[in-house]
Order: sequence, then structure tokens, then C-alpha cells
Amino acid sequence: MARFSAHRLSDGSWVLDCQADLLDHLTTRFVVPLIPIADVGTPMARLNPYFQIEGETLVMMTQFAGAVPARSLGQPALSLHDHQDVIAAALDMLLVGF
Repeated sequence: MARFSAHRLSDGSWVLDCQADLLDHLTTRFVVPLIPIADVGTPMARLNPYFQIEGETLVMMTQFAGAVPARSLGQPALSLHDHQDVIAAALDMLLVGF
């Protein structure tokens, strides 16, 4: 698994894998849901960055982060590694407050 890869789950929803690659041996992955912007309302700029994925604007709903079984992710659909600074800032906002 690769950190900051986006995965489409079997139910069609999207998640962003945010777990360190060093912990690939664990059977779970720390993920953040990626939700269509139309379903979000007004996202908080730093906490909820958004990304264009397959022609759709998806919001990183950092406050809904959690663990899922690694086997549920399957293959990554794409990498958001180029956005690592924005993603890390959102995680910092949730965990540290700034």
C-alpha cells in the first residue's frame, strides 16, 4: 500500500490512505473518506482540502478518519502524493489544532 493513494471501495465510495508505508505489515490502514463536494456543505479550508478525481470534486473529510481492513482497499486508483503538504496540514489540523 502507498501512503496518500486514493482507493475506491466496493460500495463505490472513495478513501485516502494516510498511513505510513513503514507500517505496511499491519492488517489495517488509517484512511480518510473522500466525499463528493455536493454532499458536504461548506468544507473548512485547512481541515477539508478537495481534489479532482475522475472528473469529480471530492473533499477530504479529515474529521471522519478511521481504520479499515487493509484487504478492503484493493489496488490504488491514483496517487495524491503530489498533494502531501496539503494532506499533512489537514491531518495536523485535526490532531494538533493548527
